[in-house]
Amino acid sequence: MATAIRSRELHRGAVIGVARLTDCHLDQQPEHCTSPWAQRRAHHLVIDDVRELPLPVSATGALPAWRPTPDLIAMVLQQLPDLRP
Repeated sequence: MATAIRSRELHRGAVIGVARLTDCHLDQQPEHCTSPWAQRRAHHLVIDDVRELPLPVSATGALPAWRPTPDLIAMVLQQLPDLRP
């Protein structure tokens, strides 16, 4: 398994960034959902305002989406003081 892409270390078990969830919709076929990452016949999450954290924050996540603890949120927000949750 790769540990780096273009000389950037791949972090696992950590929060490496945040994004704002702006929409969620069912697949609308290729003529409307043109992203090459769009999985057909599935829900699509639309994100915006993506921000990379300067330092990874250790966290154990899970699939599907999970709710971060208040302590984890506080550690992330320390690195992004201008972010408005």
